[in-house]
Amino acid sequence: MTEAVAGEQVKTVVVGEHARSAPVRLSAEGRSALFAVADDKVKVLATADPQTVVLETTSWVGSISVPGLQIRITPAAPMHSLFAMLAGLGDEVAWGQGTSGFASDELLDGSALAVLRAIEAATRRGLLHGYQSRQEPLATIRGRLLVEEIARRPWTAAQPECRYDDFTADIEENRVLAAAVRVILTGHGLSPSTRRRAVELLARFEGVGSPSAAERATDIVITRLNEHYEQALDLARLALDGFAIRHEEGVQQAHAFLLDVEYVFLRFVAGELRSRLWPGLRVEQTEQLDPGESSGVQANADVLVSGPRGPVLVLGTCYHLGTPDAVTSDVTARALQRSAMPPSFGATTGTRSRGAAASAMTAIANDAATFFPVVVQASSLGLANALVVYAHAARRPASRIRIPGTGTDVHARHIDLEQTWPEIQQQLDSLADTVRRLAA
Repeated sequence: MTEAVAGEQVKTVVVGEHARSAPVRLSAEGRSALFAVADDKVKVLATADPQTVVLETTSWVGSISVPGLQIRITPAAPMHSLFAMLAGLGDEVAWGQGTSGFASDELLDGSALAVLRAIEAATRRGLLHGYQSRQEPLATIRGRLLVEEIARRPWTAAQPECRYDDFTADIEENRVLAAAVRVILTGHGLSPSTRRRAVELLARFEGVGSPSAAERATDIVITRLNEHYEQALDLARLALDGFAIRHEEGVQQAHAFLLDVEYVFLRFVAGELRSRLWPGLRVEQTEQLDPGESSGVQANADVLVSGPRGPVLVLGTCYHLGTPDAVTSDVTARALQRSAMPPSFGATTGTRSRGAAASAMTAIANDAATFFPVVVQASSLGLANALVVYAHAARRPASRIRIPGTGTDVHARHIDLEQTWPEIQQQLDSLADTVRRLAA
């Protein structure tokens, strides 16, 4: 599809997630802009024609506009399921019911609205305040008078330097939320009501500055004081990661809004399990785990389930398991061997057939990046079971897979996001029962 924008012919390419587009003509300027705003979220593959490329998508969905080309990446999940996962609003989500793709900027507008709603809810009772250390010249002494500064610069005695703790709303949490609202306002295609909502919400953050580069890069520690900000901060990070704008000589060259559905699915599963398993079991998204100083192997499973006596189950999530054209190969086997995972897998199925075992082996080998971390972490913790939860799969693995040499069984559960919200809730209830059984 081609449309004219300000006298320029702009071609629109629609491609699904985890897919490749048909060959697309893209100028050097457009290619440079695409690299700048999409980074590694969309891969650009060369072809025999230097002016033609193939776009390979990942788990990031949304829209990208570069000179001469607009790219729309559609999610595999229905829009209402995606927004429900994003916002945790359940039946309150009313966008795009029954829509397989998205028209215009529906994904941008719906995602922006979910972020704004979460920030509104977190700040409804007022902004979080905290103490910030400040140092500035003052006419009235406040806090500690810095005598050494007066000795060094006596001409400043009329307004001496003072260091004090200021109880203010200009703290890291509010700076991140305010930055998310500001970046949403830069989005192209917001509906008038969403843009008006963002402008009104931004007024709450008067006097709040912008986060530093370090604050953008590091996660905020959640405590008892800021726990009501947790969901809003999580979604604000998604917004800050998803929006990208490139300016050159004062002119906006390209812009993008991209949403990582892989991470959205992870936080959705973790949040739903947390609400169902508390207080008997504690569900936490895990940081990197080093299973042993001598092993040299590091694994990062997604979720750790703990009981009163410590960890009881390791859980990994995968929105899209495997690739359609993946095959088990000698290269895969060698990679698994180097990673200390046995290249031969045994599958425990109802029929125990050789074909089922081979199919399960293929499914694991094709997505070792998902199964390997949960196996390594479960083995390092001495756990007999690990669980992988996925939404889509090129080849579905067996429901239970025995990993020889590790003492760990990997169980796989599917969450069908094509279903209605009440049916998805039933699947999550069943998943919670499975976690309780494996953790017992």
